[in-house]
Amino acid sequence: MKYIINYGCKVAVVPEKALEVSARAGAVELRVLLGLCALGGSVDIKKLARSLSCSEDDVKSALAFWRGAGVIELGDSKETASDEPAAEAVVASQKFDEKATEVSREAVKKLRRADELPQYTSDQLSDILEQRKETATLIDECQHIMGKVFNVKEINVLMGLVDYLELDCEYIMMLLTYCVSLGKKTLHYAEKLAFALYDAGITTGEQLSEELRRRELASDAEGKIRTLFGVGERAFTTKEKKFISSWINDMNYSIEIIEKAYEVTADATGKGSFPYANTVLERWNAAGLRTLEEIEASYKKSGSEGPAVGSFDTDSFFEAAVRRSLGNN
Repeated sequence: MKYIINYGCKVAVVPEKALEVSARAGAVELRVLLGLCALGGSVDIKKLARSLSCSEDDVKSALAFWRGAGVIELGDSKETASDEPAAEAVVASQKFDEKATEVSREAVKKLRRADELPQYTSDQLSDILEQRKETATLIDECQHIMGKVFNVKEINVLMGLVDYLELDCEYIMMLLTYCVSLGKKTLHYAEKLAFALYDAGITTGEQLSEELRRRELASDAEGKIRTLFGVGERAFTTKEKKFISSWINDMNYSIEIIEKAYEVTADATGKGSFPYANTVLERWNAAGLRTLEEIEASYKKSGSEGPAVGSFDTDSFFEAAVRRSLGNN
């Protein structure tokens, strides 16, 4: 049997994006979207609330949901003089370059303020979670990870990660587990970290896993570097942090090679100097020395205790330059 839709004199055009996220929407959200589409995007919240027999807060919350999902955006408030069907506007919009449109939407998403994210009342959350079993299960798992029962505000934070950033369950649980490992057991910290990672392009579970692995390696290396250079309990200076980041993230050197650079530094200067060690590592990196074996082979090739790429005993110009830099440590 075939059904024919009676469009009447006007057509309500529903964005394809809405179909993709409709499973996460509640009854009120769906009704508000249909009403908005039927009105061609221009809406009086009071009038729409009356026609849908719901409160103005329900309408505002539904609009926030669809904005968070990327289905609607704020436009200017001027009324258009045209009475043409909304379908014509959709056809016209397709003339824009798709890639440019996608970039524009991402830019808008990153700039939206936290107070514009979807916010639900306890009753709305109850209705939504009753319909979305996967999200309800996620919240239960996250409560277990954080060791606490979430309040409405905290559940809204998680809903924002799901509906606004569109992060999957695995990503969110991995993120919260990492936060707990740092001793950060608040959803506020997790939310800030999630947005920072999102803006850095880390949006999948695989990308997050790699980023957390990199951070753990960096943290472990920082602890060993702290001991090597006798930093003690004080915080690293900004300059020292830049050196460490360069060694680990840019040069991709292991802690074993950093330890070797420290030995060369201590032998030459009698102390642990970040600028001197940085110069050692930069020279090794420029010479393409990537492993301890290659560095040791370079030593043997030079026939001295220092590396072949510029001996610290014979290169007086280099020695003088490095020693001058020690005054800036």
